[in-house]
Amino acid sequence: MKIRTVYWKTHQLERAAAFWKAFLGAEPVKVFPEWQEFRVGELNLGLLATHGSEPAPRGSRCVPVFEFGDDEVERAIQRAKDLGATAVLEGQDHPDYPCTAAVLLDPFGNEFEVTNFHPASG
Repeated sequence: MKIRTVYWKTHQLERAAAFWKAFLGAEPVKVFPEWQEFRVGELNLGLLATHGSEPAPRGSRCVPVFEFGDDEVERAIQRAKDLGATAVLEGQDHPDYPCTAAVLLDPFGNEFEVTNFHPASG
């Protein structure tokens, strides 16, 4: 297991990206209308656009993404659910589909993601 990505949700994607570009002194390695991503050492630092004037009402504004091997990812998602986590997004609704992945809320309202290992980017 490793943490691949940590991302913030923001309703001002361009302004947030400009801040992190200036702070990190680096261009984003991925730029999409709803997502921008910077490479910081071995970690991806992402920005996810939310809509409206406030952050999404559910979950956290900062989301760690835990990667597991193909033979572990389903067990990890189920283990989280068995411990009281609830799935917010999984299966065909998840952007990583057909890979196995889920966005979950822990029992305390903190959002996290569990997915397969991804090739290194940047």
